[in-house]
Amino acid sequence: MVDKRLGWLIYRNEDIHKNERFINFLHEAAEQYDLVLSLVSYEDLVYQLANGTTSFTDKEKPSFVINRSVSPWLNEVIALNGIRVFNNATVARLANDKRLTHAYFQHKGIRMLPTVSTTKLQLVKQPPLSFPFVVKDPLSRGGVGVFHVKTEKELVELAPSFSDDCIVQPVCDSPGKDLRVYIMNNEIVAAILRESETSTEIRANISTGGTSRLYDLSHREKMLITKMCEEITIDFAGIDFLFDKNGDLLFNEMEDAVGCRSLYMNSEINIAALFMKHVKETLLS
Repeated sequence: MVDKRLGWLIYRNEDIHKNERFINFLHEAAEQYDLVLSLVSYEDLVYQLANGTTSFTDKEKPSFVINRSVSPWLNEVIALNGIRVFNNATVARLANDKRLTHAYFQHKGIRMLPTVSTTKLQLVKQPPLSFPFVVKDPLSRGGVGVFHVKTEKELVELAPSFSDDCIVQPVCDSPGKDLRVYIMNNEIVAAILRESETSTEIRANISTGGTSRLYDLSHREKMLITKMCEEITIDFAGIDFLFDKNGDLLFNEMEDAVGCRSLYMNSEINIAALFMKHVKETLLS
């Protein structure tokens, strides 16, 4: 018999320590809503995919799973097993591959930088954009796998560090500055403006030394974000934007296992408690 209060919180081993504070917040909030949250390492999971009943071996079956291991295949498998997973498989798949995210929101008419998907070999052989440009690992997050390539010489020097598949974009009009919008149950919770401290750093991530502050969204900006959420159900994620030369938003990426440090640094919002409240209400609906 499944314990209707039991949930798994899945992280990769390398991410557990650096997210320890947020994990503790989630555990505390789970208790507040009469839920039992068990921390599970992604590396310890064993799943019987075929040859009998499909199930996770050696573990009690949960009634819900919060998957923050950035493994969208797992969201799919969990859902196929009849278990509610946060985020759902569609959002996890979109958010964890920048190629899919850009293609999806481009189709919805959302403004963004020109974006090219290519391979490392083709990029070095024939760059699709004029210098300077930005090269990103389409599966990366947290500012990792992002390279500012200013010359052909730099392209050759940096190429060994590129992922085999890449996306390439021009440098935006306001490099080193972005906006993160926290979304829960398709509603805007808050927005954080992030800026790098040096003119040479194009990444605005807190983990790379950036600064942050709360940002008041305009009505127009709120309408844009509402449009982006119309046909998908986001349990809890972040949508990141760049700014064009007029200060208007350009979609940049979506974060499934969104980092929350800057939100806690700049506000009294307990996003972990809001999330567990949403989980509880979803399970009861």
